[in-house]
Amino acid sequence: MEFAAILIVIGLVFQDFLLSSFLVFNFYGFRGEIPKEWPHVTILIPSRNEEKNLPRCLYSVNKLDYPLDKLEIILGDDRSGDRTWEILEDWQRQKDHVHIMKISEGNPENMNGKANALAQMAEKSKGSLLLFTDADCVLPPTWVKSMVRAQLESQAGVVTGITSVAPKSLFARMQGMDWWLTLGMVKVISDWGNAVTSMGNNMLITKKAYEAVGGFAGIPFSLTEDFEIGKAIKEKGFRSIHLVSNENLAQTEAMQGCGELLRQRKRWMYGAMQLPMFWKLLLALQVAFFPAILFLVFLHPFEGLAVWLFKVATQGFFIYLFASKTGEKLKKRDFVFFELYYLATAWSTIVYYFWPSKTDWKGRKYG
Repeated sequence: MEFAAILIVIGLVFQDFLLSSFLVFNFYGFRGEIPKEWPHVTILIPSRNEEKNLPRCLYSVNKLDYPLDKLEIILGDDRSGDRTWEILEDWQRQKDHVHIMKISEGNPENMNGKANALAQMAEKSKGSLLLFTDADCVLPPTWVKSMVRAQLESQAGVVTGITSVAPKSLFARMQGMDWWLTLGMVKVISDWGNAVTSMGNNMLITKKAYEAVGGFAGIPFSLTEDFEIGKAIKEKGFRSIHLVSNENLAQTEAMQGCGELLRQRKRWMYGAMQLPMFWKLLLALQVAFFPAILFLVFLHPFEGLAVWLFKVATQGFFIYLFASKTGEKLKKRDFVFFELYYLATAWSTIVYYFWPSKTDWKGRKYG
């Protein structure tokens, strides 16, 4: 048993070392040249009870640097119970390139609520490139152009962007580090040519790729519709890339409280269970590290703690290095707190995933 624990610990430390190495020596920027003529794009932003976040999001959308004659924005209200529709109406006035729509109820057996909203919005789109984000996200002015340039350079069917969590508290910063760690792994594996997922709050899909899979209506039901459509598009032979830069770095809001965080992670676990075995092994190694290192600390306190601190350092270096690719500077002292946070959330998520309860998403329950 001790030998198995040692193998797990060494395996994870070696994994973090490899991830950092590939981030240094095999990082693809996909900057792309400025085209002579920008393509027509459509931005899709669904909203459900987002009166608190919408003003910030729309303010950033208003600052986007892209030719208005090539830009279409579709905002959908997914049967909100607050002032979401009123906010959309006020913002849309005197903007010819902006369209708002109320989302009708779809078939919950075929699509979750968000997939249904996006499917209806995409039907109205005119752009050859579809850009997706969420109503709680703030976008940089360069977002559209950077995503478009990456697509034109790579000719990818899917471009996944990069999103950070607004660091308004220690709890929010811990969530942010979790995002950096996971997305860093996604980036490294994507640059190997093995992209397997996408992220709905910062994503570009070509209209050709979208229609090739029948859109969100054409994919199997999933609580992680972004992962499912990204997988379907790749299976159709389209390329998928991951763009990481300060030019396309969006910022989302943190989950408020442990309950909300666990509900989010339970949804994500549904997607993770559909990942290839290679990915499952990587994630399992992350989780298995904690009982392994605790066992070693119990047997050999000094050596075990020394190895644990070394793992925190190598993992922290990878996270710090990845975040720096977007110009973000993380607080180094947070890496120790993150280790405790990650221990708690990783195992809590597993327990909650198998707990016999429905998955809640903005008042809708699935399961």
